Amino acid sequence: MADVKLLGTWPSPFSYRVILALKLKGIDYEYIEQDLSNKSPLLLQSNPVHKKIPVLIHGGNPISESMTILQYIDESWPETHPLLPADPHERTVARFWIKFAEEKLNSASMVFRTSGEEQGKAVRETVELMEILEEHAFGLLKEKEFFGGEKVNMVDLAYGVMGRWFDAIEECSGVRVIDPLKFPLFCGWAERFNEAPVIRDNLPGRKELVDFYKRRREMLLAAAAAAAALKGIDYEYIEQDLFNKSPLLLQSNPVHKKIPVLIHGGKPISESMIILQYLDESWPETYPLLPADPHERALARFWIKFAEEKLVPAFMIFRTSGEEQEKAVKEALEVMEILEEHAFGSLKEKEFFGGDKVNMVDLTYGLMGLRIVPD
Repeated sequence: MADVKLLGTWPSPFSYRVILALKLKGIDYEYIEQDLSNKSPLLLQSNPVHKKIPVLIHGGNPISESMTILQYIDESWPETHPLLPADPHERTVARFWIKFAEEKLNSASMVFRTSGEEQGKAVRETVELMEILEEHAFGLLKEKEFFGGEKVNMVDLAYGVMGRWFDAIEECSGVRVIDPLKFPLFCGWAERFNEAPVIRDNLPGRKELVDFYKRRREMLLAAAAAAAALKGIDYEYIEQDLFNKSPLLLQSNPVHKKIPVLIHGGKPISESMIILQYLDESWPETYPLLPADPHERALARFWIKFAEEKLVPAFMIFRTSGEEQEKAVKEALEVMEILEEHAFGSLKEKEFFGGDKVNMVDLTYGLMGLRIVPD
């Protein structure tokens, strides 16, 4: 059993910061994939404050927050591939740009999470951020390949997310933010970073990232609106950054601290399927989402509960590899065989579970299916 364990999630860029640092240092470790929709006792015990990944466990002691972990790794294994400069001033400059990355890069993800006017605002803010980085951070490189000179260091790892990950986000959102003509220093650095020894061999594949973010973007933009749209309910959509949870989210869902949360008349309701039932009961006059017949309604609730219990583990196909992935594929096939025979087999001549119209069962499997069915 490895003395070093890493709790992470594919394809989290924060997990990969730590993975790449461990690889650069040549440190053996055990990687333990985490399902953030059903957080493990080990994760909750290891990071009881934020309950987030990544978490490094070394000799039984947990360390959380990706850049804090990187500094711990560098101090604990100083003899191989130093991640910070030896010179005090250069080390201070490196820490400044690391802190800048921690404070500013999360906002760039809003390009992916939004559409319309919100996305336009996110694009403008990201371009302003890139202008600062191009002039003052990547402008420091001059003749150097990386912030660490000829080798990747901690600043390179902090901004690595803007190479492979942001490229994938741009493609799946259909918005081009980083223009090579406008930001040549950054683009040159990103290309060198992605092709650097060790980095190249341990980054997630670009196609896999694009496919993942396409599915996730479709789900984020569709799931929040589907039931309300069917009902014709006007609502305000408030985007949430799950890496920096808002006071409103934490106040509205203090137990799980998760989305989605519906707030109606100042009263919060959480858990997606519970929200759908609330919508159906609060606005019964338009577009019923459950059957009127008690027996059919009970069957619908059965398959909704089945989806909640069985479909989430199937997502592990995209989060694992090797034996773990084979196990996830086998379990997903078993679930699909049951659904094919007993759930979708019950449709017979019907178009949807709701007959001629989409109902709550269709929404349950349809929106989750965006994460399972490949493009």
